[in-house]
Amino acid sequence: MVKDKVRRILKNYLNGKLRCTEFAITNSCIAKCSFCDIWKQSPKVFVDREKALCAIDRLAEFGVSHLTLTGGEPLMHPNIIEFVERATRHSMNNAVLVAAPQLLTRNDMIPRLEAAGCDLVSVSFDSGDPVTMAESRQIKNIMGEMETAMRQIQTTGLKTMASVLIWNDNYDRLDEVCARAVGMGFDVISLNYPTFSKSVVYALGGEGVSLSRENVIFALESAIALKKSKKYPIINSAISMQNIIDYLKDPASAKYPCFGGARVLFVDWFFDVRPCMQLPQVLGNILTMDESALMIPACNQCNMSWYRDFSTFFHGARTIPVLIEALSDSGRLL
Repeated sequence: MVKDKVRRILKNYLNGKLRCTEFAITNSCIAKCSFCDIWKQSPKVFVDREKALCAIDRLAEFGVSHLTLTGGEPLMHPNIIEFVERATRHSMNNAVLVAAPQLLTRNDMIPRLEAAGCDLVSVSFDSGDPVTMAESRQIKNIMGEMETAMRQIQTTGLKTMASVLIWNDNYDRLDEVCARAVGMGFDVISLNYPTFSKSVVYALGGEGVSLSRENVIFALESAIALKKSKKYPIINSAISMQNIIDYLKDPASAKYPCFGGARVLFVDWFFDVRPCMQLPQVLGNILTMDESALMIPACNQCNMSWYRDFSTFFHGARTIPVLIEALSDSGRLL
């Protein structure tokens, strides 16, 4: 199964069709994060099962080789396992994002995800302090629930990622946060760069991420040093993080523009395809659109981590050092 997924990535990369997608399957969420307004949205939407399966089929046709199922809280969708299974059937590398870890320990969710072919469980991890985590996500005993889930996952073949948002509480203490994540048994750590979005479907912001550019740069420089020291399994490319630093200092100096919409996509719970969570434009509906609608120019308007990190893989010769760095990290996820 893993070999098939790796072969699909390589095949699509070599033929110029490789794409990555975040598919938000619901806007319903247990967490009430101060830096995300999705939980405030009404009405609550859960994607239709049959349409979602067709959407995954269409994404496969478009060359999507990595699919992240997100939300809201994707584990709240009653058909989450079927969506993972469909991605696996297409040999898509796939990940499920989790904001409320208690959902992992209910209804045999962990063994079902493993059996469905899930490659990665990504858990939101804002702080090494249980009180701060509970306040940040407005979920009581979230750290205790996370520890329970991690113990169960470690008896399986699932890989885990601590998804760390850089925010006011941790920008100057990433070493401490990473140490806690590794201590809990996470296989890898990803860093999410603080950003604001007035998107009608994915509003982001709030006081918690109101960091100065200087503080964000400080955090990223610290992260680069931690990655290069090999102290922690941070999977963000050092090259990409430096690119974000360059962007924050002077947008024109960023060497790697973002291919959001062309190579990295966001599909919302209405099946509309957007360049990313940030931009308001809709490129089409995944159930009906033509692949040619994705041929849009590169963008340099924000520092959204997932989209900008993946985009560094599509810059011709400049991508070679990024690929070398990624290959050295890949062993942790295979």
